Amino acid sequence: MSNINLNLYRVFYVVAQSRSYSDAADKLHLSVPSISVSINKLESLLNTPLFYREKDGVKLTEEGKELFGYVEKGLNLLDLGEKKILQRNDLDKSEITIGCQSYLVSYYLMDIIEEAKKDYPDLKINLISNSGAKEMINMLEDHKIDFIIDSVNENHKAKNIVVEELKPIHNIFISKHDLKVKSKEDFEKLNLILDYDFELNNKNLVEVFKENNIEISPKIQFDKPEMIIDAVKRDLGIGFVMKESIEKELESGELYDVKIPGIKYSDSVIQLIYIDEQLTIADKKFIKKYLKK
Repeated sequence: MSNINLNLYRVFYVVAQSRSYSDAADKLHLSVPSISVSINKLESLLNTPLFYREKDGVKLTEEGKELFGYVEKGLNLLDLGEKKILQRNDLDKSEITIGCQSYLVSYYLMDIIEEAKKDYPDLKINLISNSGAKEMINMLEDHKIDFIIDSVNENHKAKNIVVEELKPIHNIFISKHDLKVKSKEDFEKLNLILDYDFELNNKNLVEVFKENNIEISPKIQFDKPEMIIDAVKRDLGIGFVMKESIEKELESGELYDVKIPGIKYSDSVIQLIYIDEQLTIADKKFIKKYLKK
């Protein structure tokens, strides 16, 4: 193992993120000359240029990009270890980072966060909801988030990833009008509004349609269920969404459940996804008290 000062790597990491010596100096509370000396020293010790110096800042070299990946993972792992050591045995004053799809936040997670904050006002919760399922798994493995709440039934290849079922959910086709679909042929004529990863997220439905010789050909595709619901409200077609997320609209008659004769498809589940050895005391208490109750 080399004797390179860890602080040099921290400076390198912040400069790479900021792409500016002056911005990095502000973030690290150092002077710009100190930042420059640290980068020059690290490049000298590694005998490799890590940045291109440009008029408007700095840019990673190919060697710098490769090193950045390792440094980022290493620093995240160190931060995790520090967090686990310093963290108290209760949730108060702890910090939790959760990855959760946006459509599950409003329906499922927000009530849980509200309850937890009432019990522990000083608990800090970071919520990441703008990333896809695969991206969140990568963030979990890179120690950027503590656990994931999702409904994508994907087989995770990593052996250390644990998936637990939390709550069943029901997916339905919805329309702005009270449609009476009398046959499979009638259904195929409708404009379908689906998500981009429809075949991944709804494998069972795809198989059922194939067995019944129904062709799925979406006319509009979105990357978020909220957009599908909005498009249906604008009468652009029928969408496939989680029933629990639109209960109010169904009750008021703003939206309608579209039944397809002879077609039955299984429900989905909200899942808890985590890496056991990465969970802190606070993570485990939060999961036990609020997610598994």
